[in-house]
Amino acid sequence: MVKEHYSDAVNCALSEYITPAKFRTVLFEQHKQPGGITEVPVEITLSKETVKKLSFRVSGDGMLYGFARIKPLIREKFGAEAVKIYINDWEVKFIIVFELENEKEKAFYIKQEEVIELLENCCRVPQQQSLK
Repeated sequence: MVKEHYSDAVNCALSEYITPAKFRTVLFEQHKQPGGITEVPVEITLSKETVKKLSFRVSGDGMLYGFARIKPLIREKFGAEAVKIYINDWEVKFIIVFELENEKEKAFYIKQEEVIELLENCCRVPQQQSLK
């Protein structure tokens, strides 16, 4: 079971790692392209309930892609160069997983409100402009 896999995860604030000012979304077609030299790729999976709380459209599968300008922070906190970040909606809570080089992972629980704040206030692609 996935939840047992991250049984050692602890709570943290998403803003300890990613803030709206340092995050941008990209289209599916762009997410496999390399980001900037200080960026790390991010994949976000949202439940239908969370998608309903956003002011913009999200694809039917609930997936969003982006880049966070936090590579120096990752080096400092985890001592890793290569990293990919996953933010997953487990419906009862969110988890952020840092997939580090050498197949290591660090996972933390974060709040839904923080994920919504990130997505509503980051730099989004034009296709994700507010519906309001």
